[in-house]
Amino acid sequence: MRHHGGVEPLPHPPEKSALARFLRARRAALTPEMAGLPTDDRRRVQGLRREEVARLAGISSDYYRRLEQGSGHQISLQVCKSLAHALQLDRAGTAYLLRLALPDAEAPFEVHEGEEPPPGLVEMITHWDHTAAYMIDRNQDILVVNDLIRALAPGYVEVGNNLALMHFEATPEVRALPSWLNGSRATISRLRYYGNPSDARWQEIVELLLEDVDFRCMWEEHQQFPLSFGVSPNYFAQHGWVDMSWQVLEAHPGLYTVICYGAPGTLGERALKELQDALAAGTIELPENPPTPTSGTRLARYRGTGPRDAAPHPRTSAR
Repeated sequence: MRHHGGVEPLPHPPEKSALARFLRARRAALTPEMAGLPTDDRRRVQGLRREEVARLAGISSDYYRRLEQGSGHQISLQVCKSLAHALQLDRAGTAYLLRLALPDAEAPFEVHEGEEPPPGLVEMITHWDHTAAYMIDRNQDILVVNDLIRALAPGYVEVGNNLALMHFEATPEVRALPSWLNGSRATISRLRYYGNPSDARWQEIVELLLEDVDFRCMWEEHQQFPLSFGVSPNYFAQHGWVDMSWQVLEAHPGLYTVICYGAPGTLGERALKELQDALAAGTIELPENPPTPTSGTRLARYRGTGPRDAAPHPRTSAR
């Protein structure tokens, strides 16, 4: 198992004020029609004006302007709720706004740096021989894996790798798949939703990903959703790229168990069962130090503990 720790803050964080950028993005996404405001053919902005959002939220225009400028102005719970209503945020968007605006209001809820995940969760995941599963934290660093998921995604789903970085190491062939694009938006949305912009590890991950053109375009959409479910492509030697379903369970605050499976009656179900049988029969072996399929790429050097600590870490498995 492994945790990222001892990382110094970046000198230039990717987002100076995540709250300010989020407010600006949500304001730009609303039209007067959506907000029930009169339309004007002479209007030169696509979204709402600052004073319009302020009026809808029942606060002063100057106060709202300072919030969008990231001046560090204090914001109350009531103002947050009023802004969520004015910006027509859904439940996830409102929760994200509250986390950005009131970070100190959250009680300690997750495993701290240097702490191990709860032993019961580790035991459950690593002893599942019929279910491909792994555990990640809020930054999508992989903490626990079992043998079936390692066999399904060799070199990728390994303790110490980061799910977001792995996703954007995809080749052009994989990026052409619709499921990759959908998975990209899900990856980015949860990186925003769960991430803490003041966390040095989160800053490190986002700064690296901003080098990717596809990531930059989707990152600017400012979408944020919690972990839930989806479909992602996985490679099988006998079948090529096969879409596999995944479901996320939050079994402990701040830690997420990802279960990968083939939907009933699909090629994914059959391919995963074949892999499970081969693993049980011992016809395939999991290497102690698996090579990464993308060794030498721009992100490969940031695997494991990242650029500041290249020491290897043990991986957790069912063996």
